[in-house]
Amino acid sequence: MIHAGDAIYNPMLTTPLPGSWLSSRLGISSSEIERLRERGELFAVRDRDEWLYPAWQFGPGGSIPQGVREAVKTARAAGLDETRLVALLRRPVGLVGGGRLLDLLFEGRSDFVLDVVRSAAAA
Repeated sequence: MIHAGDAIYNPMLTTPLPGSWLSSRLGISSSEIERLRERGELFAVRDRDEWLYPAWQFGPGGSIPQGVREAVKTARAAGLDETRLVALLRRPVGLVGGGRLLDLLFEGRSDFVLDVVRSAAAA
């Protein structure tokens, strides 16, 4: 399992990954990545001739969990940018230890995270 608090993961959290790299290295079809970006389910920034995708959106083997897609879509609909969403996802879950909100997305427990995103946008 990937934990947002792990030292090895934090530097990679916002590393921009080119769509061509994702397609060739992780075996994700470029048309699928493009479709998700166009539907507002992945954050990306345009750099010259290519879209760059922040690494935090991808799990082991290049998977894009449904919870990540839902969180990005909810954040966009609520008017939150990627920087604000990543700040929220880095928050710990609960008061005593445990994982972070990002972990819940990769564990298939996105309902709580989506509520936090909506609340942050309303504040």
